[in-house]
Amino acid sequence: MEDRRVAVLNKVFRSLVRSGFNVSDPTLGNLLSFDLIARRERLRLIIKILQNIDTFRGSNALEMIRISKLTRGTPLVVGEKAGNGLLERGVVYYRHSIPMLSAESFQDYIEGEQPCISSGPGGFYVSIDSETLHRKREELGYSIGYLSNKIGVSRRSISLYESGSSITIDIFLKLERILGEDLRKGIDLTEVASNLEMPQDEENIANEFLREVFEIMISNGFDFHAMKRAPFDAIARESVEDFLLVGLIETLNGRREKIDALRNISRIFENDAFLVSRMQTEKENIVGCPVISVSELRRIGDRDTLLNLIEKRKMD
Repeated sequence: MEDRRVAVLNKVFRSLVRSGFNVSDPTLGNLLSFDLIARRERLRLIIKILQNIDTFRGSNALEMIRISKLTRGTPLVVGEKAGNGLLERGVVYYRHSIPMLSAESFQDYIEGEQPCISSGPGGFYVSIDSETLHRKREELGYSIGYLSNKIGVSRRSISLYESGSSITIDIFLKLERILGEDLRKGIDLTEVASNLEMPQDEENIANEFLREVFEIMISNGFDFHAMKRAPFDAIARESVEDFLLVGLIETLNGRREKIDALRNISRIFENDAFLVSRMQTEKENIVGCPVISVSELRRIGDRDTLLNLIEKRKMD
């Protein structure tokens, strides 16, 4: 099963590169809430790869949503199957509010072809252009009652369709045949992401080191959010547009893979990252990633001083 997941991961990675995305290293590590970060112009994708999308957990979804809201990204899961059946091409599935696609559907999406079918209770549903439906019905002189009788649904259903509700495939085909118009509307996954609610952070941070950094960053005017299953330990947001990735290190000798992943993701996001060391150190960066000791962080009294220090140590 793991071999199949890795195969899907590599396939998605290659598709992103071919489509002009900057993509994070596909071997960021195990037990992460996501597998790939990709960026092309303003589009940022936070991607989890699964063989079976039914194994996707709510806790994983919450962290992906939290990261996406803080970084202005779009969370997606790419998988192969649900239950015992393969995922259909051109169909969006949902688990814990996160949109999910097959690898083929994902490739279509990044090449500009938005899916228009979603899976839901009872089958597949088509996203329709409600304005086109309303305009064409009036152009043909059809009343809501006439159209509802022709396709065998209630008047209320027609009103809901004209308000933007999705419809079953059989009803969709009847509507297109009667109206003689393409009524499909692509599902904008970035819009789906923007409508997700920001999950609440856990009130208690068990890690004492992280809790101290949290309190210092908050006092310096940052919006600070701890992460559990990411290559970074927190995201510190300066504003809606700007954020910092924060990594904690107990010693200067270990966790090289974590530092590499932090720098890699920072490069893709095009936002700064820095390390907070529990140990006092004279090192100002590790392989180009700025380092600030926690004792030094305590002495910094404002946000601008910290940002200037990060910039200076990034350049050294």
